[in-house]
Amino acid sequence: MDKIACVDLGDTLVAFEPRRYQLIYDFLRDNGYNLSLSKVYRAYVRSLSKFNFPDDNGVNPFDVKDFLYELGLDPSNEKLTKKISSISRGSEYHIYDDAIDFLEYLRSEGYKTALVSNATPRARNVVYSLGLHKYLDILIFSFEVGVVKPNPKIFTYVREKLGEPDFHLGDIAEMDIQGAKRATLKRGILLDRFGFYGTDIKTLKDVIRSLEALR
Repeated sequence: MDKIACVDLGDTLVAFEPRRYQLIYDFLRDNGYNLSLSKVYRAYVRSLSKFNFPDDNGVNPFDVKDFLYELGLDPSNEKLTKKISSISRGSEYHIYDDAIDFLEYLRSEGYKTALVSNATPRARNVVYSLGLHKYLDILIFSFEVGVVKPNPKIFTYVREKLGEPDFHLGDIAEMDIQGAKRATLKRGILLDRFGFYGTDIKTLKDVIRSLEALR
């Protein structure tokens, strides 16, 4: 029986910059709000994770008023809401240094690998331009299937095409890990590259060590 791995794209294999939450943090800091980047990030992803279906761009809708509420700021501040709504994610991207080694490890260990990503249509071009498609057996994008993590339905497409996943790896606990739990996957692995969750797995080399420990 094949082993099956589900892997996220953004901030797992590929960095997309500048990150929207970073730009929002910069704006808030420059306007006198004394908030940590971690607090802004966690409020941002908590707000995004409340949605199970994508917006017109194919990703989790961003409710700015809910984000401000999660952050402990006044959601009725129309000036603040309007400004944050106008902040969009950046267009630059690059592959993480540990990504290819990790994907090659999965292949050497007999895994079939499914990319499971909340993403806009641009993501497919990113995957191919970086050569990641050579290491991936199937690509599951939210903009194509009409659901976003943490909706567990996104993992049914992996089950239908490859079989039962052994784990899902991603960088957002509220989406990746919660989605894996809701889908009753065997295991969810949180990659905490920036230390927002205080976990020990901060690189894909750490993920490999974690998988090796399960042997």
